[in-house]
Parts: sequence; C-alpha cells; structure tokens
Amino acid sequence: MKKKNGFTLIELLAVIVILAIIMLVAGTNVFDILGDAEKSSFRNEFLALLDAAQTRASIDMLDGVINGSNRTKCYTATDLKFDTKGKNYTYCAEVKYEIDGTLTVTGWMSSNKYKIVAKNNTLTRENVLPTSGEQVNTNCTGTDESP
Repeated sequence: MKKKNGFTLIELLAVIVILAIIMLVAGTNVFDILGDAEKSSFRNEFLALLDAAQTRASIDMLDGVINGSNRTKCYTATDLKFDTKGKNYTYCAEVKYEIDGTLTVTGWMSSNKYKIVAKNNTLTRENVLPTSGEQVNTNCTGTDESP
C-alpha cells in the first residue's frame, strides 16, 4: 500500500471554520475594548476641560471678574481655548463661586460620537453616552439639563 501524506479537503475546511469562529469571537472582544478605551479618553478630556475651567476661574477671581456679587461665570470654547487636539468638540463649563470660598465646576462636552454631562462631582464612565443625533444646548445654562 502506498502511504498518503497531507490533509484532505474536509480537514482543511474544518480547520478554517474553527479559526474563523475563534477570530470572530476574539474580534468582537477587541472592538469592545477599543470602544471602552475611546470612551475613557473622551471622559479624561472632559475632566481636563473642567480642570482648565477651574484654573481660568481662579485667575478670574484674582482679576476680580468672579467676586462676591458676580458668583457665576460661563466659559465657552472661545474663553478657554481648550486644546481638543484637532477633534470636533463642543463644550461649555460653568463655575460657581460658593459662599464658603470653594469653586463648583459643572459642564458638558459633545463630539460627533459621544456626549457627557457633569451635574455634580459624581462622574463615571457611564456618564459618557453615544450621541443619538440631537444637538447639545450650546449655552452654559445647558449644564443643568441633559443634552
């Protein structure tokens, strides 16, 4: 008898199907991880925006723009000149000077893919939501409403 070397077509097809299933399962997990990383990056940029607004408000307090009679200041993209690294973001931050001398910073930020609103100090990854086509209110009073 002659000895056969190699694989049959059925064996090769079975291996290809198994590899395709493994790639499909692994691929969806990779896309989920990439999406989470993108959300996390957007959230971190929003937190940096709030920090920039707080820094600007501290300077405005020293300059007398924010004081006992004028306790609230709205900062828009023009005011902050926040570096969005070429990304198309719209955002606004509102700073309130409290009676006890602390600053409370709230704000929102929106891109073509995500939006985020901070109404208080409890900001989590779940605050980053996919945009559903509606536009976010572009004035500072929009910080009290969900976009």
